[in-house]
Amino acid sequence: MSARLPETESSECTRDRLLVAAREVFAESGFKGATVREICRRAGVNVAAVNYHFNGKEALFMAALELEPLENMIASSCGPDNAEVRLGRFIHEFMLRLMNGCCTPHSQLIMRELLEPSPALDSIAKEIMIPLHRHLTGLVREIVGDRVSDAEVRRHVFSLLGQCSYYRNTREMNRLMYPELAYDAQEIEATAKHITEFSLAGLKQAAGK
Repeated sequence: MSARLPETESSECTRDRLLVAAREVFAESGFKGATVREICRRAGVNVAAVNYHFNGKEALFMAALELEPLENMIASSCGPDNAEVRLGRFIHEFMLRLMNGCCTPHSQLIMRELLEPSPALDSIAKEIMIPLHRHLTGLVREIVGDRVSDAEVRRHVFSLLGQCSYYRNTREMNRLMYPELAYDAQEIEATAKHITEFSLAGLKQAAGK
């Protein structure tokens, strides 16, 4: 029997408030540490609202992740330009999502999930990480051609993502070591350009170009 909520709590507004609160709490505490009670407290709704609107904590977590940012990031690196230009756009967009301002709750959720896997990891792999890796693999394959093995292409993809993730994971430590370092729009753009140029040089060497 599904939970019934007072009419004032059964609106679309309630669902939206739950999603906003869930992104904050999951980003701060991870899937395991987050509680439905705290999410509902921040949203200002009855605890029954989670089951009513999302059928449980895991479904709420997946809804909080949302796929639109991923789809937009992939779309930004599609088009008629050559693969090198599109790879540069992908890296720039990825770095913006990882680094601009205080990392968005969406990006924080994904990064925390990679470090502290939850029961939702399988769904995240299917809905987010696999499409992301397939897209990036396609770009790398276009650049290196058919002579490079699938295993090497996979390592190149890991290296690209690893370079971008490094800046997010060590941001606070880097600020301590380099107090003058500010991840503003100019620095993010310069970093994305560096990663792109560094990576393209390695990809071309691997392809014998």
